Amino acid sequence: DFLTGMECWILAGGAHHTVLSYDVTSSQMKDFANMMGLEFVHITKDTAVDALEEKLMIADLIWKVK
Repeated sequence: DFLTGMECWILAGGAHHTVLSYDVTSSQMKDFANMMGLEFVHITKDTAVDALEEKLMIADLIWKVK
């Protein structure tokens, strides 16, 4: 739903980290992010706030260890 999507979007960094494209697939954007060493967060209709928050926290910890 809209509220869940917005909460996930804010947790993931909000507008300055957002890409919306109808011409590029999520797989292509993920591949590009991996090549550039960028974080890729894909928010879908199945994304749960708690799970996303945990995933972001773990990714942040891993990034700090690198």
